Amino acid sequence: MSLTLELVILVIFFWIILLLYLAPRMAKTKHFQAYGPLLLVKIVKNRKILDRIANRFPAIIFSRVSVIIVFISAIAAMILLVYGAYLSLFIPPSSAPSLALEIGLPGLNPAIPIGYGVAALAISVVIHEMFHGIVARKHGIKVSSVGVLFLVVPMGAFVEPDEEEIQKVDPVKRRRLIAAGPGINIVLAAITFLVLAILLMPAATPVHNGVYLQDMTKGAPATQYVSPGAELISFGNYSGNDLSNLVILSQLNPGTLYNASFFNGKSIQTYQLPAGIVIDSVSPGTPAYNSSLQIGQTIISVDGQKIYNDTTLTNLLDSIHPHSNITMVLRSYSVSSGVTIPGPIITKNITTMSKYLYYQQYDPSANSPAYANQSFVGITISYAGILGYNMSFLKQTLSGQEVFSNPWTGGLTFITLPFVYLYPISGGLASLFTVPFYAPVFWGLVNLFYWLFWFNFLLGITNALPILIFDGAQFFRDTLLIAGRRERLKFLSDEKVVSRILNISSLVLIVLLLWQIIVPRII
Repeated sequence: MSLTLELVILVIFFWIILLLYLAPRMAKTKHFQAYGPLLLVKIVKNRKILDRIANRFPAIIFSRVSVIIVFISAIAAMILLVYGAYLSLFIPPSSAPSLALEIGLPGLNPAIPIGYGVAALAISVVIHEMFHGIVARKHGIKVSSVGVLFLVVPMGAFVEPDEEEIQKVDPVKRRRLIAAGPGINIVLAAITFLVLAILLMPAATPVHNGVYLQDMTKGAPATQYVSPGAELISFGNYSGNDLSNLVILSQLNPGTLYNASFFNGKSIQTYQLPAGIVIDSVSPGTPAYNSSLQIGQTIISVDGQKIYNDTTLTNLLDSIHPHSNITMVLRSYSVSSGVTIPGPIITKNITTMSKYLYYQQYDPSANSPAYANQSFVGITISYAGILGYNMSFLKQTLSGQEVFSNPWTGGLTFITLPFVYLYPISGGLASLFTVPFYAPVFWGLVNLFYWLFWFNFLLGITNALPILIFDGAQFFRDTLLIAGRRERLKFLSDEKVVSRILNISSLVLIVLLLWQIIVPRII
């Protein structure tokens, strides 16, 4: 755990202790209230700003549209929960994400920046609450107070409609009021996404069309020369788009040293690196593990056939029957005084296993009957120890443009970019692009719009869920009560029946949420 994260947790701990101590005193005032770890500072006068906005904004139409948005968002959220629960079955304990990554708060989650995160979260919450109030006033419902939420620092705002009036109002109107909050969040998520995808990121142009180094294989000589965040712009006689295909198409002699040039955003540096595929990981219990293959070794040949690329290796193993004996020749490299030094040739005799049996045990969804007669040794590979993205593809990924061609995969990729540390876009990555105006301002806007998208989407889709602590619970309750007006569904007019259904749905969804946290740590 980083020192910064420890300090944040310590400050929040003392904040909660302070709130617990002051809670009885605050309960006697009109302006302060403790709400869990949050401090609510209430303003009970001067709410005319909500009335002025309500008079000018088509709040009734928007609230009706929001009902549809929340329905769609709830369905999408439940699909994501079920899909996440399914994926968690295949995450081994060693690969389970840290608990800090499960918390969607800046400062606690290392993937969420404090600056952009706090600003985007505060703006998103303020707008969410403001639209509850705007729609309430448009429907003539009294707003008791508005105010600011504090979790040490300002985290957003809240609007508190009069509870008695809310309970008396028709469920149709109450559902619209509830839907307005998550509805505006989803609308803002769509707007900020379109600004990024259509206006901002298309204006950024890669300086070189190389390969961005997202990660590097431990033990590969390239790690001694460059770090993740640089860009590979040539390797031997390969450059441009061909670089991203080295791992499957390279014809460079494996193990031979070639010039490789890297761009760090300021200058180009050239080093000698061995061509060929490098062992990136070794799966426990597989032939590669049993034969002590090492991460960082370069594969030179198998059964006398040179291994130029992954395609060569895969085709060879696919042609060999499982449980066959093969001879693999490998080499390790070291770096001394800026020079790459080849190590001794290493020969390993390996008995292969069935690819089908491996996938049946660890990834059944990706299995195929064709794998039954194909060999498997249990390694993943990279080219020369370099793992990354083509710059054109990276630009498309950062802009979210894949969503237009593949909404499901593109959407999931765009939402999870912070967890592969591509957002916020750092100064190092930003320096690999040219932009139309002052770079710090341009990238500041890009990062701010991304986090506005991220938090608005998160608030919108989670609040649509019919879980008791979210807006979706009351939305779902009113939806059932409205449905109970039909003769065939008259049983839903009973509040006890509706509460029972809501409790069950909340329990199921909470189990799905906890499932994704617990299961990868115990299977």
